[in-house]
Amino acid sequence: MSLIAEEGQELRGVIKRKGYYCQYCMNDDQQLFHHHFHHRFGKEVVYCRACIRMTYSSTETYYNLVEIKNLPEQADYQLDFELTAQQQFASREIVEVVKTGGRRLVHAVTGAGKTEMILEGIRTARQEGLNVAIVSPRVDVVKEVALRMKDYFSCDIDVLYQGETILYDSRFVISTVQQLVKYHHHFGLVIVDEVDAFPLPMDKRLQQLIKRAATLHSALIYLTATPPARLKKEMREETLVLPARYHRRPLPVPTYQYMSRQQMRKGKMKRYFERDAGSFLLVFFNDIKEMEEAAEIYKEYKPVTVYAADVSRHDKVAAIRSGAYPVIFTTTILERGFTMASLDVFVVDAGNYSAECLVQMAGRVDRKSVPYKGQVIFFHEGVTRSMMQAVKEIKEMNRLARMKGWLD
Repeated sequence: MSLIAEEGQELRGVIKRKGYYCQYCMNDDQQLFHHHFHHRFGKEVVYCRACIRMTYSSTETYYNLVEIKNLPEQADYQLDFELTAQQQFASREIVEVVKTGGRRLVHAVTGAGKTEMILEGIRTARQEGLNVAIVSPRVDVVKEVALRMKDYFSCDIDVLYQGETILYDSRFVISTVQQLVKYHHHFGLVIVDEVDAFPLPMDKRLQQLIKRAATLHSALIYLTATPPARLKKEMREETLVLPARYHRRPLPVPTYQYMSRQQMRKGKMKRYFERDAGSFLLVFFNDIKEMEEAAEIYKEYKPVTVYAADVSRHDKVAAIRSGAYPVIFTTTILERGFTMASLDVFVVDAGNYSAECLVQMAGRVDRKSVPYKGQVIFFHEGVTRSMMQAVKEIKEMNRLARMKGWLD
């Protein structure tokens, strides 16, 4: 159970094998190693650029592995409602994996109540002295999960993403996947939320960091509404399919609406922007310039724009969650980990998104316990295969949920 500490003597940062390899972040991409003359050491030094924002890992820097003793705790949580039959089923399966070790892919629709499904598994792990990590590739998801876990649990929780530091003992951690670089065989339970979110599916190094951070006999739980095809195939026998939302209402099925760019620029979307008091509209764009142009065209509705490179992003998202803006123009940064009551979703130029993205976007609607018959509209210049696949997936999950008796 180890934490990597800087300024040590045990573990050299960068070593030479067939090529250079960073023992801090597991990078082996030779293009991300650079060399320079280091005046302190009086020689050429090779350093790793993959983790340069976290540390200076080089052929002349060393780290220590600090042992952290296992310590059980009661880890009780407060839940003010009873889990649904589907959630109870999933919770039992997760607890069993925690006790025996192994893997599970939890393929649960958006709004299924995945957070509540993992609570008993976390308590079981902590009572047995297993360290717990909930990780996601997305900072926004980490923040959302951390807020909810702090509501449920009264124990110490370390929340780690860029700029945040370890405050407690790393026995219960919620972090970005990138922050797992700090740990060696430390966690007996690792829960990967939104396992398909960028950049995890295509970043082998991040996938390896998850495995290195886990103990040899750990429980590894993958959570997502849109699992990658590779993972579905690899874990076919270890998959739980959970097709129902916790409130037992069906998933909103998107509709198609033709809207050319020229029409949008002429203000033809105005009639869709009329809002009832207390309702909100989330409009997805796949081009920031186009989004900003649309914000000017439809400025009478006072839309707020938010995207990944926006320096005010976190403040804006906090204001959006508080209900400050009825109309929100955004990119894919809000396709996951974002929940609001009375929300409609429009997707501009929907044919340019993958089916997985479209399912996630549609899944923002009607997530709260109070019913809201929200709209999901795919605006397009021609219906594409990805749009049809997304609608087909949503309808299939509704069919399965009805068949299992998990819808009212």
